[in-house]
Amino acid sequence: MVEVSKLVFAKPSKVSKVRKILPFLTVVSIYLTLPAIGLRGFWIDVLTRVNIFLLITLSLDLYSGTTFYLNLGVPFTVGVSAYTLALLNRYLGVPVEYSILPSAITSTIFSFTIFIPSLRVRGAYFSILSLLLPIILAGLVTSQPFSLYLGGEGGISYFPLFFSYARALPAGERVFFLQASHFYLSAAVAIVAYIICYKIAYSDFGFMMRSIGQDELLAEATGINTFRVKLIGFIASSFLSALAGALYAAMRPPITADIFVPANTLVPPLTAVILGGMGTIVGPAIANYLTLIIYEILWGVLGSWRIILYMCLLIVLVLLRPQGLIYYLYLKMKQVFSVRIFKHLGGV
Repeated sequence: MVEVSKLVFAKPSKVSKVRKILPFLTVVSIYLTLPAIGLRGFWIDVLTRVNIFLLITLSLDLYSGTTFYLNLGVPFTVGVSAYTLALLNRYLGVPVEYSILPSAITSTIFSFTIFIPSLRVRGAYFSILSLLLPIILAGLVTSQPFSLYLGGEGGISYFPLFFSYARALPAGERVFFLQASHFYLSAAVAIVAYIICYKIAYSDFGFMMRSIGQDELLAEATGINTFRVKLIGFIASSFLSALAGALYAAMRPPITADIFVPANTLVPPLTAVILGGMGTIVGPAIANYLTLIIYEILWGVLGSWRIILYMCLLIVLVLLRPQGLIYYLYLKMKQVFSVRIFKHLGGV
């Protein structure tokens, strides 16, 4: 009887592991040194906002980019979290520093409770239902009697995150302390969220979500509990959006009904997901920074005309490569980078 030998799979070498994570570590290290080498004022605030928007982008890509259930209710989750933080501070006196996590959890539970019936709806119906909620809340915030407690169009004002610590500093150091602390906190959260989302998206659970996006009926026929997978994915995605809303509210008061407007909270991250490559995590993350930073640069060049040019450029890019341009370019650059920079490591 012929003995069947066992298949032995070699573990990745240390060199291959270094080659895989070194570009990421290099980019992160350079990015985190920007305030130390002189980044100040407007641009550090822009990067802080982009860090927060990365959470929303990852939220959309993790769920909608894999299952193809387009969640247009992200502004609802973001807005509820932001207003929860503002209300905790205004009416209960809870410091902003201690309101971020409770606000994110509250919004996640609220979104889960509201959206759970629609998770059983297939196709475009889920997207339509999810879009209605932020529109309804935006109207409630600015209508009486709710506007009396929610600030109406003027919003709710309060001191930003870490203001109590900045108050003890000399006047000339307060602004930079707030800007730098907000930048580093948002960057740390964004980096951790990216790593977690990447691990989930390329895990067995991530492939189950992708199977739903490819053919949900076939996924059910193979034994996958599609409702359970969608439910867990939705909760994880909602928590990211809720955390983004809490951080945004904590760092950028006052909070107004504008946060419920899809053009402000949904369109930029959704554009990054489509342009970056749906479901790839890497592409949308890169596109999130490129699109929002370019958008701010165009303001100094074109003023209010930047919106028209920016949207035209996005339309052209999406038409040229609808499956995602940024991820395609990322793979090409990664290939060149690996061959030229790490070639000498191959013999180690």
